[in-house]
Amino acid sequence: MIDTLVKHTFASRKITVLVVEDDPISAIISTQALSDIYITHHVSDGRSAVDYCLVTPPDLVLMDINMPGISGLEACGILKRNVLTKDIPVVFITAASDPQSEDECWDAGCVDFISKPFSVKTLRHRVNSHLSVKILTDELKRLANTDGLTNIKNRRFFDEYILKQSKLAARHQESLGLLLVDIDFFKQYNDTYGHLRGDDCLKIVAETLSQAFDRPTDCVARYGGEEFVVVLPRTDFEGVQYLGQRLLVKVRELSIVHEGSPFSKITVSIGGALVERGTLQTDQAIERADKLLYAAKRAGRDQFLIA
Repeated sequence: MIDTLVKHTFASRKITVLVVEDDPISAIISTQALSDIYITHHVSDGRSAVDYCLVTPPDLVLMDINMPGISGLEACGILKRNVLTKDIPVVFITAASDPQSEDECWDAGCVDFISKPFSVKTLRHRVNSHLSVKILTDELKRLANTDGLTNIKNRRFFDEYILKQSKLAARHQESLGLLLVDIDFFKQYNDTYGHLRGDDCLKIVAETLSQAFDRPTDCVARYGGEEFVVVLPRTDFEGVQYLGQRLLVKVRELSIVHEGSPFSKITVSIGGALVERGTLQTDQAIERADKLLYAAKRAGRDQFLIA
């Protein structure tokens, strides 16, 4: 009954479970027990599990404790200390059942543990239960972080995301780019065509901006009103410059008619900046981008400035 319910609940998205097990027989049992409901992947050691989660975060990790190299406990600790992987639930598979071993599992940051030998039914029920919570939590987070009109990230998400990315950039001495984008003469567009058409215009521009970036770490968010913001991790000055110019062209190519604009169509103005390498000065970068955005508007609009 629960399997049927889970299949129905998760039908709209692909759920991935990473099985971390060095024993081939145990790995086969675990993956076969879950593969009819979820997409399963298998690695045989803790280091490979960490590397996999950093590149392709799964929805849940089913982790053996005793493995060559770093143990499951160590691997779990690494995942929980990383901002990109800390929310992935980890369920341990362990042959130990003494209180000390149980405490070690909880201290490492797991959500549950299953004692060996286990029944397939128990494994499925435990995994289904934790994934149900995970998917519900993900959906609530998505709603909390999504702009209701444009369906892209909202200001709240941007504020948290740029802080996280600035910390990562500072730690690795990498560049972090920023773009502020504003639709030109948008008040006139609303006055000419009405607010419903204005809402449609915002949606189209938001989708166009989002589709202009291929990397999963690039983030486009609605900053407020007709303003959007783009966070570009690991992007240097030339990269930000190229992407800013690209956005100008993408919006022009939409050819959305705007009789209230001297360009006769929807255009945008953009200001760009970099967070200083090795610092957390995101407020200063936002301020620089904002000043350049309005300098672009004063200079005639439909252009991009960066400094």
